[in-house]
Amino acid sequence: MCTALTLKTKDGYSLFGRNMDLSYSFNQAVTLVPRNYEYRDRVTGNMKKTKYAILGMASVIGDYPAFADAFNEKGLGCAGLNFPGYSYLEDKPISGKNNLAPYDLIIWILSNFETVDEVLKEFANVELVAVPIDEKTPLPTLHWIVADKNGKSIVIEKTKEGLKFYENPIGVMTNSPTFDWHLTNLNEYMKTTPIQPEPIKWGDKELKPLGVGLGTNGLPGGFSGVDRFVRIAYLKSTFSEAENLMAGISQFFHMLNNVAMPKGAVISDNLDDITLYTSCMCQQKGIYYYTTYNNNGISAVDMNKEDLDSKAIKRFEYLDKLHITYQN
Repeated sequence: MCTALTLKTKDGYSLFGRNMDLSYSFNQAVTLVPRNYEYRDRVTGNMKKTKYAILGMASVIGDYPAFADAFNEKGLGCAGLNFPGYSYLEDKPISGKNNLAPYDLIIWILSNFETVDEVLKEFANVELVAVPIDEKTPLPTLHWIVADKNGKSIVIEKTKEGLKFYENPIGVMTNSPTFDWHLTNLNEYMKTTPIQPEPIKWGDKELKPLGVGLGTNGLPGGFSGVDRFVRIAYLKSTFSEAENLMAGISQFFHMLNNVAMPKGAVISDNLDDITLYTSCMCQQKGIYYYTTYNNNGISAVDMNKEDLDSKAIKRFEYLDKLHITYQN
């Protein structure tokens, strides 16, 4: 499944990231793709070259970086989230279109553009087609959230009705159904509030809260995409901007922890779905922060400490072992 989030801080930083909810590892690691890196387009067979350096979580298949979520040196971020039951791909390339496979979309966007507006200008000529990355890897069923460091965010979805783009006024995303449905569904929760209700009387009986949190009565607590969307949207809407970057990073992980999947809570095909990792990217500083299921300490990779004109992909160790800081 998965949940994506954007957040701003009072000192001007933009944060973007996600929970990756899966029942298996995909050989993921934080991966840096340098400027001018050449890779083969699986649809056309042509070689393509990155304009901007990209940092994010990916598996590497051959020489191809298959990103799950990432951002580029200009602060543009993109993440692909599962979209089961709705995702649709064309059976074959469409003449006259820029045909992309679903796993190509993140690297294509981040290789070429600085802002969401630039992406939208070029997307009129894009088509998504069912070309696998190799014979062993199934085609993913995805939709995408794109966010720039200026705070603008969109959602891209390809269904049987065609390719659609949605302005993302709330800055979150989960899974199926379609994004416009999720936005409409939020109207059902408009009375949800962090404010405690005042005591009232029913007849001669005074009713008063037995504890804190009564204003959130009815807020969905499940792990479905619908429940998580409402919950993360509520959390973001009630959060006042963090004072600074460090406070923002802390809050970002706290909010995504609220919709994270612990082992045993969700089982599909006899496998435990868990929040494999949580990412948080500072789009101004070029730093990728992450935690894993087994290591909830924050690890970080700073792209600006690397050679962005290198000729090769660089992979960083996936730090999945619990680290405890002893104080005595």
